[in-house]
Amino acid sequence: MFSHFSRLCLCATLFCGLSTSAFAAQDQGTTYALDPVVVSARGVESTLSQTPGGVGVVDKEEIALSPKASIADALSRIPGVSKTGESPWGQDVNIRGMRGTSVVFLIDGKRINTATDINAQMGFINPSDIERIEVIKGPISALYGTGSTGGVINIITKKGHFSSTPEMHGELSGTWSSNPEGTDSYGRANYNAERFWLQLSGGTRDHMSYYGGENLMENSQFEDIQGRINGAFRWTDELTTEFQAMVLEGNDIGIPGGSKSMPANAPVTYPRIGSSLVSLDTTWTPKNGALKELLASLYYSLNDRRVRIDNPMPPVLKITPNASHETVGGKIQGRWQLGEHQLVSGFDAWKWHMRSWRSKYLRNGHILEDQPTPNTTQLSLGLYAEDNWKLNEAWTLNLGARLDRVNMKNHETPQYEEGQSNDWGWNAHAGLTWDFAENWSQTFIAATSYRVPDIMDRFKNIKLGSATIKGNPDLDPEQSFFLEYGLHYNTGNLRLSGSLFHNLVSEYITEGATADPNVFQMENVGEAQIYGAELEAKWFFAPGWSTYATLAATHGEDRNEDEALRNIAPLNGLLGLRYDHSTGFWARVETPWAAGQSDVPEGMETVDGYMLVNAAAGYDFDLWKLQHSVSLVLNNILDTRYENYLANSRGMELEEPGFCAAVTYAVSF
Repeated sequence: MFSHFSRLCLCATLFCGLSTSAFAAQDQGTTYALDPVVVSARGVESTLSQTPGGVGVVDKEEIALSPKASIADALSRIPGVSKTGESPWGQDVNIRGMRGTSVVFLIDGKRINTATDINAQMGFINPSDIERIEVIKGPISALYGTGSTGGVINIITKKGHFSSTPEMHGELSGTWSSNPEGTDSYGRANYNAERFWLQLSGGTRDHMSYYGGENLMENSQFEDIQGRINGAFRWTDELTTEFQAMVLEGNDIGIPGGSKSMPANAPVTYPRIGSSLVSLDTTWTPKNGALKELLASLYYSLNDRRVRIDNPMPPVLKITPNASHETVGGKIQGRWQLGEHQLVSGFDAWKWHMRSWRSKYLRNGHILEDQPTPNTTQLSLGLYAEDNWKLNEAWTLNLGARLDRVNMKNHETPQYEEGQSNDWGWNAHAGLTWDFAENWSQTFIAATSYRVPDIMDRFKNIKLGSATIKGNPDLDPEQSFFLEYGLHYNTGNLRLSGSLFHNLVSEYITEGATADPNVFQMENVGEAQIYGAELEAKWFFAPGWSTYATLAATHGEDRNEDEALRNIAPLNGLLGLRYDHSTGFWARVETPWAAGQSDVPEGMETVDGYMLVNAAAGYDFDLWKLQHSVSLVLNNILDTRYENYLANSRGMELEEPGFCAAVTYAVSF
């Protein structure tokens, strides 16, 4: 392993050497602090400074430079978004104190339903297949139904395009990283023509367990393989159909840490996990009339989770809890231009069916079978509308509303009676954008939202050693009232954005104690209050040079118990310096940091703060009519030992990865 001094010298050599080479060239080029554009919040393109409510974007370059091309690490660059923990594969994120079933997860706008007690959903797609990710922070959009009280994550994949002349494009990339040691590979090829385009892509990842400092985090290894085909056909100049089919399979995915209720030698592993997504979208864009676009969408998603717990407790040799999550969904959505009103409205529906089974293998050779969660179906039907109303040159009003009907049916098991529930839900918001001066804008939004308890909230029956976590069929929906104010400034070389938010959640759903100290049950606990502030800045202060920073402060409290909420990230931020040159050289140094978290509920341990030093450098060049790219990324150069307060490792204290070097070579045409 490198010494601290060696890593610092390597970092300095990379940055200074590449910067000096770039300065030797005459053409410095020009770069601008562009205002990020998002589509997910309103259904139409809108810049961050013109969108009431918190939004964020990360692109494919940031994803590629994140540790192990990690989606969660890339998203944590957005202020207010923090990675949680567990396995490096499929890590989840926390959005302003909300996570799991309070955050809707989408791939190309298609809802992915699965259990969230042990992270997985962000592992259902290879990170190299992603074009960008858009994040909605809070219940600020009517386009999404139950579960969006905490926000929405929409992963947008790479696609082809229509071309007036036939053309071929492709890319190949390979990465080796030292911690966790292993390789990533990815390939993509697409053919574009005037009336159709077709794309094939695939990737593999294979990594060993990682080191936190000098300590090996046992059972944190993972491997997976993904294949995808997608394409589109233009029937006429106004009618287009797009399709995709994606399959991913993971094997021997370790969940480090086990459980405090289990012996230390009881590892939890996904021996196999599979995910598939098939979708079909048809879009009509008439050239005349008020209707600008009509979209009809259908999709099918299947997620299989196979879990193995070895040596849980005598006389059990192993336990294999398994579940499959099948979702069928679709929507019809129109976009209209009615004078100064830009209206998006539609109807969507999705049906989630979950079945589970569990086997216990005893040391005497017997096998016990049971069903921890009843086979259950959840059906959601929703009507929604978003209206962007341009009042004048300075003022824009955004209004949104949604009405949902959620039905749930479960079969009978020894733990649960056969039952059915029906819930009506609604949400609404009003947002305002004021361009009060040149380059300045203010945004404000007030929103109300809800979350109907899902299948896992109502019917889970998870036994981890001596502890059991049970669902509650009688849970009431969560209700949320949300406020946010934003102030934005954007010129050609400087972008500043700040926000203040407040989220009051009533009938907050969490795990509660029962008369049996070894049994916990989901329950409504009254009111939770979450509020905070976020800042983001990017400044191009000299040709090729930029500096950037983020800051996020969040506070959450259980108002009934007068104590801190469990899943609140500490004060955290990022400070970075980057150099880019038109000749293809670039380099950057960053210091992500987090303060200690001492504001914790009773029974939870505090966590110390940390500051890391990361660096990256690369060179993009053309050779033999191909575009080449080589990069070196150095994360945690000082090999700092630290813990993530939000790591949901079932009570274990896991260290985050220590020093890691990753080398990537990519070629495209």
